[in-house]
Amino acid sequence: RSVYTVVTPLPATISRETAVEMLHSHSEMIELNPLVINHQRCKPPPNALPDEFHCLWYELTDRVTYLPGVKGQVNYKACFHDLPRGLQTHVYAPAGLEIKEKWSIGGNDVVMGEEREHQELGFSDLGVPREGLYLREDVDMNCNVFLTNFVKKTLNKAHQVLVDRLVVKADLADDKKYREGVRRGSVLMGASGATGLGLTVTSPTITSP
Repeated sequence: RSVYTVVTPLPATISRETAVEMLHSHSEMIELNPLVINHQRCKPPPNALPDEFHCLWYELTDRVTYLPGVKGQVNYKACFHDLPRGLQTHVYAPAGLEIKEKWSIGGNDVVMGEEREHQELGFSDLGVPREGLYLREDVDMNCNVFLTNFVKKTLNKAHQVLVDRLVVKADLADDKKYREGVRRGSVLMGASGATGLGLTVTSPTITSP
């Protein structure tokens, strides 16, 4: 069994709302993983745990490199469960491999004026920022002892790419929200009768110079 946590600081331009929305977009999360070549919704397997049975289930196919020049495909199932600040997943793969992960957005949104988060003990060496938001990935992996190093190395390499892509995509999504907000504001200003530097306004509470 291998249990560990990975922390990735997020740019100040990404809001908590957008970061959580990205984690809740299951298909996008799956497609950002460089190993996955196919995925589709599926029914829960017969051995699904009671509290996982009603989650959203997906069947995925990974392309894995076992040795230089030696590649293969692995089919497996995974359940996805949204949380207020993130996402839980549970992967059931061949050879008895199980991976439980919890993705969450921690820290404080400086732009929104949130107070600093109380830092957990033992987290000082994980790169948790004192200010700002961060993506936290808690991993609990069970597999054959002879496969542990290979699986962990493959998983970490793929998830680093996934996280990098996720951060960029979230930043683009927040930028889009900002631009749409600016456009809506411009439309509302135009509709209110405010024009040019001379400020001609039809609102009953504001008069023109």
